[in-house]
Amino acid sequence: MDKIELRTERLLMRAPFPSDVEATTAACQDPEIQRRIPIPVPYTRSDAERYVTIYSDSGWASGKSCTWAITIADEFVGAIGLDGIGSEQATIGYWLAVSSRGRGLLTEAAQAVVEFGFARPSTGLGLIRIEWHAYAGNVASARVARRVGFHYEGTLRLGAVGRYAREDDWVAGILADDGQSSPAWAILP
Repeated sequence: MDKIELRTERLLMRAPFPSDVEATTAACQDPEIQRRIPIPVPYTRSDAERYVTIYSDSGWASGKSCTWAITIADEFVGAIGLDGIGSEQATIGYWLAVSSRGRGLLTEAAQAVVEFGFARPSTGLGLIRIEWHAYAGNVASARVARRVGFHYEGTLRLGAVGRYAREDDWVAGILADDGQSSPAWAILP
């Protein structure tokens, strides 16, 4: 699959570049990212180089994943992607550097990625379903998913492998014909 750029009012999302390595390394020192995202700890420059190489090339080439660097004014601020693409479905994942949180950037990025996922194959992936997963307790990620229109579907008890042990896994889904409603989620205040 060819690498696709996505644009929003404030963001450019593009495949990761080698120039993103320093910012990726710095962002992945954040304890919250290390807690919520299955990355190596400690996270080194070589980990970031491997990430940029794998997701910049092989994921797109295989058609099984699309990973975008989230940039604002040409500055790398996070990453978002669709993984496990197949059988008309995929799983969304995302993270944002601590300095860029709280401004709605991740919601904006996730909305664009969901729209691309559901768009017809000539301009998107033609998906029918996109899933979201997070370790139970990741309220910030859940709020983004809810704002984009995902429907909370439940908790998979010990359904995820965490850093130190199995953890409960929250799961939500959005279907191509769900629209952009923001349903209530029992797990969110």
